[in-house]
Amino acid sequence: MLEALFFPSAHAAAARLLTLYEMGILARWRNPTSRAYRYVLDWRGQYLHAMRTDEKPPTKANAAFKAQQQFLSAHRPHTEGINAFYCRLMRAARTRGDVEIDWVFEPYSAYSGMRSDANVTLTWTDGRRLHFWFEHDRGTETLQRLADKVKSYKTHVEYHHYEKAVLLIEVPTPGRLVNFLPLATEICDESHLRNTRLSKLTVAASAATEAERTFTRPETFPDLLDDQRWHVLGRELPVSFNELPAIAEEIANRPIVWDWDPEVDP
Repeated sequence: MLEALFFPSAHAAAARLLTLYEMGILARWRNPTSRAYRYVLDWRGQYLHAMRTDEKPPTKANAAFKAQQQFLSAHRPHTEGINAFYCRLMRAARTRGDVEIDWVFEPYSAYSGMRSDANVTLTWTDGRRLHFWFEHDRGTETLQRLADKVKSYKTHVEYHHYEKAVLLIEVPTPGRLVNFLPLATEICDESHLRNTRLSKLTVAASAATEAERTFTRPETFPDLLDDQRWHVLGRELPVSFNELPAIAEEIANRPIVWDWDPEVDP
């Protein structure tokens, strides 16, 4: 992931990471079943970060404990999946140069009680803008529970009267995507509604490729911004990131379907 985001090659990434590890800026850990190292800030790295953010620097013992917590956390695979999507998106934006990304990891709103995996805003140089919540699915929970998350977001948007909202979900395999879409579509189906305000929420889901899922061979990744991989609920054909701003605007401005003509028979 670090190679794709910051370095021109695997060799350059390995050399720089080794230097930072030897300097005590980074700590690293490798699962016996994996060849890849996981890197987090070691004591010197945490100390520098604290100075930069005007916080109290940690002791060596606290820094070591924090690093070990991150390495051994049960949530680490989920966090790595979120980070992988972030790196792929940033890599795609870097190679294009026509879009800026503002990303907040696991934002929590005390006002609404909602917590998403990430809160992201894409801004194109031509004026298009896409703000979305991101949910990363590892396939460890039932499809019904994943679909219930969509229902929770839909309720949240309706309760707080959002004028426009977008939820993007990435699942690990095409098979899981095929099974998930009908459940989520049923929850979001509003074709039967009359005389009421329709939801402003756009929901789209995609499946990661095998290389993306394992974050290997980044040179084989499809362009995350151009690839037509997002299946918008209620639409037949998948779309790309570049098309989502217009689609979200269209869904947010759907007219109310009346059982009568409100101008003739109010």
